[in-house]
This record gives sequence, C-alpha cells and structure tokens, in this order.
Amino acid sequence: MPDSPQPPGGYEYPEEPAPAGGYEPPGPRPEPPQPPPETTVRPAGDEEGGPLAAAERFRRTTPARLRTIPAHRSGGHWRLLAGTLTYVMVVGGMADYVEPETRAFAHLVFWLLIAVAFAVTVVRERRHGWDPAPRWPWAAGAVGGALAVEVLILAFGSPAIITGSVILLGLGLFVLMLVG
Repeated sequence: MPDSPQPPGGYEYPEEPAPAGGYEPPGPRPEPPQPPPETTVRPAGDEEGGPLAAAERFRRTTPARLRTIPAHRSGGHWRLLAGTLTYVMVVGGMADYVEPETRAFAHLVFWLLIAVAFAVTVVRERRHGWDPAPRWPWAAGAVGGALAVEVLILAFGSPAIITGSVILLGLGLFVLMLVG
C-alpha cells in the first residue's frame, strides 16, 4: 500500500452535505461602524519658530487646480512648412485640370490663410509677452509656395506632381510610424 496522503475512496474528495435550502429569517443587523475618535496629538516642535512656523510660509494661497498653466511658444515653423507643402501638392496636382483663374484664386486664398496664421501668431506673442519671432518665414512660405507651384507646373506637369506628392506623403508616413 502506497504512503500517499490521499483521502480514502480514490482521487475524488468525499461529498459534503448539501446546504440547507429554503427561507431562513435574517439574523440581527450589525450596527454601523463608529467614526474614529479625533486625536489631539500635536506634532513635535509646535513652539515658536518650529517646523509648523516654517511650513506656514509655504502654504498655498491658491489651490493647484485653479492655477493657470503658462503658455509656451511652439517649436518652430513646422505648421507653416507642412501647410505650404500641402498647398504645393494640391494646387500643383490640380493645375492641368482646372482653369488658370481657379489657380489664381487658390493662390489668393493661400496668401489669406498665411496672413491669418501670421496675425494669430503676433497676437499670441503680445498676449503672453514673448519676444517676437522672425517674420521672414511667413513671407517666404507665402511667396515660395506660390512660386514652387508655378515652377513645378511649368517644369513637370500635374501627373508628375501628383506622383511626387504620393511618394513624399508615403515617406512622411513611414517616418511618422518610425517615430511613433
């Protein structure tokens, strides 16, 4: 006979009696717990000039959730560059398929959007007291974007601009996926 610590009757545990069913009257209700008594223990060093006096100097006058977070300047002109590149891709790709007046209207709308973005930047600088940023990127983006569209249309045509735009967008998406 093996010396294994198994209950008698094989590998199954013995059956326990089934719990009693039916209605059972509820027992006495437990009393709600009492709140803990307040302590009157005072920290050490409560006398004049102790740690409590030092802590009073650092007490908040405004709760943290009511404080405003200071605005920080954005990191460069990447929005302007991305907007200009998108403009060049879209207007350059549609150039052979629309009238020249439509292309001229697109240039005007682009310049208007650049002017609005420039005005928003200047207002933010004044509101937050920042040093003025260089102004030349805005003019370079507006004029350079329109010139780039026209030069690319004359040099390559819309189908080549569309193909280059798809390749450029694919490379940009690849880099974004690498960065995370």
